Amino acid sequence: MKISKILLTAAALSLATASLAADDFDDFGFDDFGSEGSSSSGSSLPIEFSGDLTLDVRDYFMVDDPKGIGETSIEATPQAKLGVKYDGGKAAADLQLKIDETTIKEYPIDVIDELTLSAYLGNFTLSAGKMKVVWGKGDKLHVIDNFNADDYTDFIIPDYLDRRISTPMIRGVYAVPLNSRTVSNVMIEGVYTPIMPVDRFASDGVWKPTKVSELEETVIEAVGTNLGLKQAAVDAVVATSTGGAAGAAIVTTAAYQTALRDYIEYQSYASSFSASNLYPDTNKFKYGQGGVRVTGSIGQVDLGLSYYYGHYKQPSVNLEKYAISKKARLLGSSSTPYALPELAYDKKQTFGLEFSTILWKFNLRGEGCFNLTDDVAGDDPWVHNNSIQWLGGFDIDLPFWDANLNVQETGTYILKNNKIEDSIYKTLDVDYAETGYTNNKLVVNFTTSFLNGKLAPEVTALYGFEHKDLVVMPKVTVKPASSFKIIASGLAMWTADEEKSEFGFWHKNSFVQLGAEVSF
Repeated sequence: MKISKILLTAAALSLATASLAADDFDDFGFDDFGSEGSSSSGSSLPIEFSGDLTLDVRDYFMVDDPKGIGETSIEATPQAKLGVKYDGGKAAADLQLKIDETTIKEYPIDVIDELTLSAYLGNFTLSAGKMKVVWGKGDKLHVIDNFNADDYTDFIIPDYLDRRISTPMIRGVYAVPLNSRTVSNVMIEGVYTPIMPVDRFASDGVWKPTKVSELEETVIEAVGTNLGLKQAAVDAVVATSTGGAAGAAIVTTAAYQTALRDYIEYQSYASSFSASNLYPDTNKFKYGQGGVRVTGSIGQVDLGLSYYYGHYKQPSVNLEKYAISKKARLLGSSSTPYALPELAYDKKQTFGLEFSTILWKFNLRGEGCFNLTDDVAGDDPWVHNNSIQWLGGFDIDLPFWDANLNVQETGTYILKNNKIEDSIYKTLDVDYAETGYTNNKLVVNFTTSFLNGKLAPEVTALYGFEHKDLVVMPKVTVKPASSFKIIASGLAMWTADEEKSEFGFWHKNSFVQLGAEVSF
């Protein structure tokens, strides 16, 4: 969909409400690891301005051996975030802008990071715009939060909300007028998005995923196979074009002309190939998303039930037609139809449950869900199986250094994973992994604060049990003035087995980073 069409969609949603307002994520269970909001200028008018100006300088050091540091790549990234909020009592507006080089050049529509228009109608709030909505009680980790896709072009380094890609949507929230000693704070929420942005990955550079590279190689190889390119014919083309006599000895004149035509076509395709051409266009109504969520408190326990209907944000690859075509071509058939891998975003329905409560000094939280797909039997290798996901964790304020410890574990289990018996199709199954059909990760975050908040060390560590991946991200924030920060951070990654690792392709992408930030 062109940018103008997306803007028209957002405008139509905005007109449907004739008003705007800010989204309050905290009311729905979202809580960052020690997140800190920007200050805003005081005003007698119901308008507030805020912003963050940052400059980060990152130095990648590719560790090639235990004794030294290999190739080094340094990059500087300036960014500006600007916000304008209006609150007129019955209507409100929230505009958040994100300005940086990558966004302007590659994703200009996302310069408008969020645009929320809201009308307050008694106990009912109606909102529309280009929005981010967070479902679930997890802290920067969720298994029931499905509406917004993720931007992984910078891996998982940005905070959770900064990674989320805003989506044109309509949202209604009804506060049920029910308060008793047992049940309180009951809210019913409905969300609809007419289109579906999908997860975003780097197309080049150090964070380009292995799967994207493999897909590109497979498609280019498929083009060569379907054009009937044989190495002998290619050698003939090269030899003849350079004046050698080998070409004439290998093929006849007619075969040479055919090989030359195919070779030129193949080279043209390979040089202009873009993986984005393979992906379905999800900016269509058939990729719309919808869902309902009910939250409330029973005593000191906050509970929630939710239902989501939509699609996976990452594609499944169907290799059946490609494999048949390749096999036939290798056996000498020239009549088999041309075929490439096919990509699809599988449908799914998610039935979710969430809770949070306080037990002694522990803030407990959890989420769980069942994902229902079109492959209920589990025997279609090209479609995701049904699955269950979970998240559980806690955080606790420690009695020293103004410290906080946050621990969460999240996992997935693929159901009916033994229904594909053919060894070839089993390894091509979209759910297949060498390490099995579970995927568990432990995330630990430790924060401290000294000198009345002027010095704030922090470290986050992620460990993948099945893949044996370890990612450690330390950070130290120095705040010499109330609106000025200097932030030193970094990332170190270890993998036990590059082939089986989930992050193996990036195991050399460790870096150190120094940044400055001014908030207003």
